[in-house]
Amino acid sequence: MDNRTDVLVIGGGATGTGIARDLALRGVDVALAERGGLSSGTSGRSHGLLHSGARYAEADGPEARACLEENRILRDIAGECLRETRGLFVQLADDDPAYFEAKRDACEDIGIPTETLDGESARGAVPGLSADVERAMWVPDAVVAPS
Repeated sequence: MDNRTDVLVIGGGATGTGIARDLALRGVDVALAERGGLSSGTSGRSHGLLHSGARYAEADGPEARACLEENRILRDIAGECLRETRGLFVQLADDDPAYFEAKRDACEDIGIPTETLDGESARGAVPGLSADVERAMWVPDAVVAPS
């Protein structure tokens, strides 16, 4: 038996397992070494939020574009590890409506899909949402299962 492998990946977190999976799918003989269980380190302690980029859209366009690109790549290669939660940005009665418009416009410019809801529809979708919500905007955030 030959104990050699083409690639040894050290670390079974999100990056290591992702690399090992990608290499194996390409036909590379790969071995993965992890001192604990898979995702037992940093990856297992992740909050798991997969940003759409919307939270950065109006303030940091390049960062928002990077988030959106990562979001799309992960949906493509690891969709079974994602749970579609969406993100909801709200405008309260005392908020400046221009900020909501600026965020929505910035999302549109970057290519982040949005869906605008009136306050009543938002409260119907999210029980317990404040009565002060005048309108809201869904964005394509998700949650990644670290394991």
